[in-house]
Order: sequence, then C-alpha cells, then structure tokens
Amino acid sequence: MGRARSAVERVCVPRFDGKVALITGGTRGIGLACVRAFAARGATVAWTGHSRKSVDAARVHMPESAADGGIAADFADPGTPATLVAAAASRYGRLDVLINNAGIMDAKADPMAASVEEWDRIMAINLRAAFFASRAAAGVMQKGGGGSIVMLGSIAGQIGGAATGSAYVASKAGLEGLTKSLARHFAPFRIRVNCIAPSGIETDMVAAWPPEGRARIMAMTPLGRLGRPEEVTQAVLYLGSDDSSYVTGQTININGGAYMG
Repeated sequence: MGRARSAVERVCVPRFDGKVALITGGTRGIGLACVRAFAARGATVAWTGHSRKSVDAARVHMPESAADGGIAADFADPGTPATLVAAAASRYGRLDVLINNAGIMDAKADPMAASVEEWDRIMAINLRAAFFASRAAAGVMQKGGGGSIVMLGSIAGQIGGAATGSAYVASKAGLEGLTKSLARHFAPFRIRVNCIAPSGIETDMVAAWPPEGRARIMAMTPLGRLGRPEEVTQAVLYLGSDDSSYVTGQTININGGAYMG
C-alpha cells in the first residue's frame, strides 16, 4: 500500500527539485501560499515584498528553505522588474518559473473619482511590471532550455469588476491579453505563459473591500463562499510544472462559479 501511494504521489504532486521559482508579491495572501507550496515541493524560491520592512516581517511566515529568498522590489519603478530577474538569476544560477503576482487595487471604485496618478501607479505595478519581468525572465529561461510564466489575473478583468475600480479592471484584463501575446512569442523557446483569474479569495486585499462589494461577490458565487489562497496555489503549481507542458496562452478561472465564460 505504501509503495502504491508513493507512485500516485509522484504522478499527482508536481516536484521542482533543482528548479528556481521567482514569486512577486510573496509576503502575504496568494503569493505567500505560493512561496510555501513551491518550497515544500523542492524549489529554490526567490520572492518579493514592496519594501525591506515588509520582506523582513514576512520571513517569520516562510519555510526555512525560503526565508532568505526575499527581495525588496518597488514595481512602480520601471527598472525594477529587469533588475529583480537579473539578481535572482545571478544568485541562483537559473530561473525556471516566474509567478507575476504582485499587484495593488483601486482605492475608489468610481471611475469619475480616479486620479491620473492612481491610474498610472496601478497600471505600472499590475501590468507594466509583469511585462518587463516576463521579458527579462524569458531571456534567462531561453538559455536554460525553457520555463513557465504564470500571471495572476482576476475575475474583475472578465466581468468589469464588482468591488474594484476601472484601473484595476483594465490592468487585469490586460494581463489576459499579455498572456496570449507572450505565449505566442515565447513558445519557440519552450517557454509557456498562462494566467489564473481568481475571485473572492480570503486575502488582505479582499478583506479591504467595502461590505457591499463583498456582498455582491458572495451573491454571484454559486458555491456560496470565498476561496482560500491554497486553492489558487494548486493551479499555480500545475501551470508552473512540467505536468502542464502542453498548456500555454490559457486562463484558468478559480471563482466558485461566479464567472463561467
């Protein structure tokens, strides 16, 4: 029985021994769950926080093998993504998986109240940084024989948002388009690019939603509950692993049935 169970685990649980994963926005929520999951499956994990303070505070929540992998990264700075990828690749010698998870949300849902500065900051962190990090990562992955890039999108980009503003919606819709474009361009180099679009996951960001926004999401979700970060992580692991070697340019929806497009 024990031998049979081991065989099943080898097939069903992706392993990342000898591989390096870079996870942006890894200090909390889905990003933190991803750091833990990849580290538990043998990966060397580099992860980011928006400041040195946030990185230091997150170390206590990290598995021991990933505690020293934290890097402070301000994605509002155009040069940060390429510098970050170069630093991770230099430190660990390779890069096999990039998870573009870092993101921020609109403070105001009313498009008439959004400022130019707020729009530009959200687009810079949520969309621009994902493009330039992916481009830099692809250069490293190409030399290593391939890799996987995963974008963390949102149901907001598919339905127009329920508790978020227009800049956030546009940035997440942009990630789905970016996923398809990069998947086509990077495929000849055996680099796959996919997107995950969650909805209503129990994270700090969702906890900050106004009550009416949270109520709307609950009302439109057939499964009648919010999701857990670990439920998103399982899809990230799949897309990051060789188990999904014939999957690219796709968006996987994890939303309790709230959107079935």
